[in-house]
Amino acid sequence: MKLLFTPEALASYNEIKGKALSEAEQIKDVLKDILAHPETGKGAPQSLTGALSGLWSREYGFCRQVVYQILQDEVKIFSIGKNILPAGISTPTEFRQSSYSEDEYRSVLAQMAANRGKGDMPKVGIFWYSIGRDELFGVVSHPVDDYSRANASDGRITCSELHEDIWRKEFNKQKFKSDGTGLFAGAYQDKPRGRVFYHIDDDTYEVATGKWIEEYPQVYDMVLKEFNLPPEKTTAKYAVHWDIGQSWR
Repeated sequence: MKLLFTPEALASYNEIKGKALSEAEQIKDVLKDILAHPETGKGAPQSLTGALSGLWSREYGFCRQVVYQILQDEVKIFSIGKNILPAGISTPTEFRQSSYSEDEYRSVLAQMAANRGKGDMPKVGIFWYSIGRDELFGVVSHPVDDYSRANASDGRITCSELHEDIWRKEFNKQKFKSDGTGLFAGAYQDKPRGRVFYHIDDDTYEVATGKWIEEYPQVYDMVLKEFNLPPEKTTAKYAVHWDIGQSWR
């Protein structure tokens, strides 16, 4: 396979070679690996979606990536460096809007009316805590009424979303849509995090975290408010899985 560069990617590569030799060597290593096996290998290769559908990215260093396209006999490099969105990439969509029928519209209004007030219901889900900002972030929550006994495992109910999956999605948004300096940087388990469970049998809740919460006890009250949990029915639980730097794998 041949390696081709867009003018922008080549200019970035040459600029990096002139300023940061070690970074240039990292890029060179990734490019060799891309040519050897474009869809697997170093730098956690992943197929991009949305406006970048058809392109691939690989990471090197911290918050830096190579964005490329796999063609029949060549690999085309679109961008190299920190938080670079390839220029001129767009996916035109054909937009059409149709109207609800009268019956459909009545059904929609009835559904919204039925959901009135559910925003104040207790919820289960996941969260992270930013020490620097002293606030929760990355919150994913769902009302307990969204679940049934069939969703319970050993009597516990929680959301299906995993910290690592939410982190990966938000991390990629930062890399390609902003300057990459947001809260979703590094590994998902390296910032304080936790999960909220509901016990369906005795109508109680658990806030599961690592030992880090003992240093920041105010987080417990933040979680109670964020998830609308009744304090008298909620307890704090510890497991090593939620300690900083730990994971369930």
